[in-house]
Amino acid sequence: MQNPLQSVREHSRGSLWLPVSLLVFTIATDHITKTAARKVLADSGEIPLLGGLVKFSLVENFEGFLGIVRGLPPSLQFFFLYVCVTLLLACCLAYLFFLNKSSRYDIPLALVTGGGLSNLLDRLLNNGGVTDFMIIAVGGLQTGIFNLADVYILFGSFILGFSFFSRIER
Repeated sequence: MQNPLQSVREHSRGSLWLPVSLLVFTIATDHITKTAARKVLADSGEIPLLGGLVKFSLVENFEGFLGIVRGLPPSLQFFFLYVCVTLLLACCLAYLFFLNKSSRYDIPLALVTGGGLSNLLDRLLNNGGVTDFMIIAVGGLQTGIFNLADVYILFGSFILGFSFFSRIER
């Protein structure tokens, strides 16, 4: 049995540049936008753009995506926001670098993992809060407040889902 640590990728050692570059890109761009949001929006309130289609407003989110852990005891919040997220990201990284035999999932996994790592890093560096600052509103509907890492996670998840289902149909 071959040790997975000996050969990170059987199909090509040079193929790691794309997922590694994308991980670095997602974390860096998310960090840059969060830093800019904290500086620009700290005393600004809400800033509408494009006739209110896009709104910028600073929020430190302590409750996870869409407030998923709101109302849970602190120990369960910690478990879900730190332990589960860390384990899930470790699994994504392990699959991306050690188990993935093709490049089919490189981009979506790197987007999901980079976005998740960036939000976890933000949570660790900001006393448990993640910086959210964007809202999209169309008509009477609007999104929850989110950040660029959330966009990467969502976009990567859609690509992964499409990849899984398109493979099943074949």
